[in-house]
Amino acid sequence: MPDLSHPVYFIRLARSIDRTLNDLPDAEHLRQGDDISPAIESMVGDIAHYLIEISEELAASSRHEAEIPSAYSHAERSGTAALTRCAAPLGTVLAHLGQVIERLGFLHENIRHSSTKRTPAPDDVRHVLQEHLDHTGTALRMAAQHLRGKAAQISHPPSISTMTAPSHPTAPTAAPHVTRGR
Repeated sequence: MPDLSHPVYFIRLARSIDRTLNDLPDAEHLRQGDDISPAIESMVGDIAHYLIEISEELAASSRHEAEIPSAYSHAERSGTAALTRCAAPLGTVLAHLGQVIERLGFLHENIRHSSTKRTPAPDDVRHVLQEHLDHTGTALRMAAQHLRGKAAQISHPPSISTMTAPSHPTAPTAAPHVTRGR
């Protein structure tokens, strides 16, 4: 089980998600007749791996805490909760990749590829594919950013004084001058 009370785990997972994002294909490759399905297959595997890791951590944490309630600190429970908040954006990624796979299947069925000439995908299909790929990238960035935020929070926890006192004093405001009509 990873140590979810230290930022290193969150940074490593964010970097791994960044690498997955870097492998996100562009629908423009379809204009040249390139096949992006191997890249999509790889991405689906990566995202599934992340979701499995998150769900395994949650299950292990819950199981161990039920067995030995004092075994987990608040920091570890907080780390597990932060990790699980990446599940929704990663699920969104899978949903968009599912749409991409469906469109690629349409292309596979309806556009013949000869061994001598690549056939480009129609513009309207490429446009829809690119929208799903763009949404995929946005959700991946959101998950990685959340992990970096949690790592920063662990690295620099707020002090008690910053949680209870305002960072700058507020000056009293003067009451507005009201003129009454006669």
